[in-house]
Amino acid sequence: MSTYDDVERTGMSTQDVEETGMTERAELLDFPGADELVAAGRVEPPSAQALARALAGIEAAVATQEAGHAAGRKKGAVGSAPLRGMSGRRRALVGLFTAAAVAAGVVTYANTVTPTGTRSEARANTASVFLNDIATVAATQSLSSGKYWKTHLTVGDSYLSQSMDFYVVNGGKAYKKGRQPDWQFGPKDLDWKGLDQLTTDPAKLLQLLQTPPRPKSISPFDQAVTLLGGSPASPKLRAGLFKAMAGLKGVKLVGTVKDSTGRGGTALEFAEAKSVGRVIVDPKTSSILEYTFTWTAGASKGKATHQTYLSVGFTDKIG
Repeated sequence: MSTYDDVERTGMSTQDVEETGMTERAELLDFPGADELVAAGRVEPPSAQALARALAGIEAAVATQEAGHAAGRKKGAVGSAPLRGMSGRRRALVGLFTAAAVAAGVVTYANTVTPTGTRSEARANTASVFLNDIATVAATQSLSSGKYWKTHLTVGDSYLSQSMDFYVVNGGKAYKKGRQPDWQFGPKDLDWKGLDQLTTDPAKLLQLLQTPPRPKSISPFDQAVTLLGGSPASPKLRAGLFKAMAGLKGVKLVGTVKDSTGRGGTALEFAEAKSVGRVIVDPKTSSILEYTFTWTAGASKGKATHQTYLSVGFTDKIG
């Protein structure tokens, strides 16, 4: 809408409208690093460095604001307003930069340790931070559909029909291998229809994952990764699963690594009494790149299963 339209609609003078617009613009750009983004111009997007510095500035300001509010509470004073007291625009801006930084690959996730051996307080050094950030990326992916779910692994291609019929391709020919076992998720055994009906609420998903295990059940971490990497879960469900994983105790952020094909990603690990699961996630797309499950004790100690996902997605035909 033009300035002239604003004048007609509000009855304000042109100068009033222009001053109001300038005030709103100043408020919107009132954060550290904004000048760099403005300098980037409208044609070219801001550089990764500028985006990262802007994000760091925003969060540093928020941290300072929250610290001041906490200090004020101790002294019995009002103090600074916490994050929830920020304007809607400012909160939206923080969320926007978080998602954009993750999608642009400018946020590095690592378990950083200072020279003295204490854990750094830098952003993105915990599994929960990464998983919540990657949930934002997952939620923005396109929703699609098809007759089959295709999984392209380094060992070959497989197809799953909506009736859970399982096919593999060998030598250019497709072979039906019977029905795939249902996906295990907490107390539930899910087929394709059950997957579509599964809740997407992170708290409820976490509750399901933490349900006391059944005999021969796989770990909650393994259950979540299996749905994220090997099922036609919707973007909303994948986002909920990542957030649910953030609530699991014992998930460790390994940091930036490469999978067996040389692709870069962020690794997470989850150790249990007799096993450890390790997943590599592409932080730009939320795709599962690789998953390795290793027995660390018992009769199967040392044995590992390994899956490298080259691509997954819907298709209407086999082959």
